[in-house]
Amino acid sequence: MQVYYEIETDIPIDHQLHLQLPDTIPAGRAKIAVIDELDDAKVTKQSLMTEFLNSLPITNTQGVSVEKIQSYMTEERASWEN
Repeated sequence: MQVYYEIETDIPIDHQLHLQLPDTIPAGRAKIAVIDELDDAKVTKQSLMTEFLNSLPITNTQGVSVEKIQSYMTEERASWEN
């Protein structure tokens, strides 16, 4: 069974949070998720693609680097604009 608990807070400059959870949440293993609400102005196709590329494993069997993929995609996008 899962229990959902949500609290909003400001992240300080030192990026450290200290939370006091309610007594209704039992001691033991738990998952903590941080959801950063981005402004629409901050979300671009480029940022979404960069986030996707950064989520890929660093190693691959074909020896293609993230930089090479980004370069290829930039060239492809340029060809679409012409």
